Amino acid sequence: MKNVLKGGNDLLLKHNDAFRNLFLGRIFNVFADSVMFFSLLKWIEIQSNESSAFTLFYVAFYLPITLFALPIGAWLDNKTLQKVMAYSTAIRVVMLIIFLAAMPYLAYQWVYVLLIIVSILGLFFVPANQALLPHIVEIEYRPSANSLLQLGFTAVKIFGQVFTAFMIKLSILPSTLLIASVILLLLSLFFIKKIKPLVKKEQVTEQSQWERMKEGIRYITKHIQLKPLFSILALAMFFVASVDLVLISFLNEVLFVGVENLGFIGTSSLLGIAVGAAIVPKWYKRIERKWLIIPPLFALCLSIGSLFFITHWVMILPFFFMQGIALGCFNVTFVTYLQDVVSSENYTRTFSLYNMIASSMALPGVLLVGALLNRIGVLNTILVLSGILLLIGIFGIYLIPQLGKGRLTEFSDENTA
Repeated sequence: MKNVLKGGNDLLLKHNDAFRNLFLGRIFNVFADSVMFFSLLKWIEIQSNESSAFTLFYVAFYLPITLFALPIGAWLDNKTLQKVMAYSTAIRVVMLIIFLAAMPYLAYQWVYVLLIIVSILGLFFVPANQALLPHIVEIEYRPSANSLLQLGFTAVKIFGQVFTAFMIKLSILPSTLLIASVILLLLSLFFIKKIKPLVKKEQVTEQSQWERMKEGIRYITKHIQLKPLFSILALAMFFVASVDLVLISFLNEVLFVGVENLGFIGTSSLLGIAVGAAIVPKWYKRIERKWLIIPPLFALCLSIGSLFFITHWVMILPFFFMQGIALGCFNVTFVTYLQDVVSSENYTRTFSLYNMIASSMALPGVLLVGALLNRIGVLNTILVLSGILLLIGIFGIYLIPQLGKGRLTEFSDENTA
């Protein structure tokens, strides 16, 4: 499949029709997810007084990712990517409508069922979205394209969180906000259907899903740069993904404020991510990429550790803004680096593994942090978590090899052992 490009770095959205539709389809999807997530989180807070309800909320979201990310990634390998994204979005619309119709009669535990289904559908959408971009944007424009996607993702997530938090503070019902989420998903579906040409990888030889899964894992484990990168990513995400759970417990049990304030903290972090994503295209080809990937661990250590001394939720915002800058650099650099160095036949499998690690490690992490919160309390858990992140950052400096700078070309054999 030939790459489609009409226009330069600053004109991707204007002149590359396929990329523009991919961009719009993704941000409407993210907006819908943001509204849905905080609406369901608030519904849990209203309906349940159990301290374990929030932990189970995150477990329900991350459990399917742990179990199904790799099989779904292998299944995607020979499918039409736009159709996968469209069906994933359409089924999510149907499930939300069913949930809305039954919502007045349901116990709060049914939210977990909805989250499991939504999580599974996301396993189809996200890797298909990421694997599609290299087919519609040429290699020299990918840092800018990924930066635009990250900026769009960040901007709409900020708006989604602030919008939902303000609506909740204005006493708008979670069910009303879920209707808004359905409308946003329909808009996403409209733009996804417009992405042309259709992209499907033709299989040279027939392989079973199990063989494709094993081949994808072997590809990562034999790759000199990717093996330590994915190892550090897995170790970090074990703890990083539970930050929201720590924040919810901190807001509820230490500061005695509602979970909707998590939206404002998340917005502060996302503003920082926007700054980080905006500066990566200028640095990506000039700075050793390792130093765009490691700093988030130290920034997270600082932002989480700061909670030990904070007495008002507004004081959290600047720390999470600084953390966001480092995360923005990481997000754009990591994805662009994968798109640069991963061979085209391994795109969907590699991104499925990336998304599985980035999300599935949250499941044991959430369970561990949930247990720590119950046993040693919020403040002691904060100290433990920040200390562990500091150690992982130090290990990362020594374990991750040089990743290079300047233009990279697609390769596999010469960089695998």
